[in-house]
Amino acid sequence: MKGNTTPGLPVLLSALVLLAFTSEHRIQKQASRPEKVQQYIEKYRYLSVELHQMTGIPTTIIIAVAGLESDWGTSDLALGANNHFGIKANDDWVGPKYCKASTEYIAGRPVQSWECFRKYPLIRRSYEDFGQFLLTRPNYRNLHYYPEWDNWSWAVGIQAGGYATDPNYAEKLMSAIEEYQLNEL
Repeated sequence: MKGNTTPGLPVLLSALVLLAFTSEHRIQKQASRPEKVQQYIEKYRYLSVELHQMTGIPTTIIIAVAGLESDWGTSDLALGANNHFGIKANDDWVGPKYCKASTEYIAGRPVQSWECFRKYPLIRRSYEDFGQFLLTRPNYRNLHYYPEWDNWSWAVGIQAGGYATDPNYAEKLMSAIEEYQLNEL
């Protein structure tokens, strides 16, 4: 049949090879993450995407903070309080609390202290509260001037705003983003 515009066998084979390579590449990336990290990403990525769509906070930053603060969903705080972001129950918190020993940094040195954290009925509430926390606190006001792709500025801005007492918090966030290829989600 003259003038047939149907893709030929070479085009079809090229497409199949590309599909196989892409799938293999994704499987290799997943295999390079520890199992608990991969499971956390698979289980909670959708909450990070929803929060990003509502707030503009980059998905990579949301997942990195949640993973670091909750030990990828396995910490006592995550399991006992559905708190995946380590947000403390300060004077402005009127909900339930979960108190436990915590490592805080004073003058750059780790110190054990007794701290109370926000307790949530659902993990989703923890994600929503993290978004509200960053959107409504004046010390995080400048975060939204950073481009979504600029993870370093977001990480430094979160640390500079006082989110964590760890003086290496921004570096730890960036390490998680790079080591676990969170940019590629």
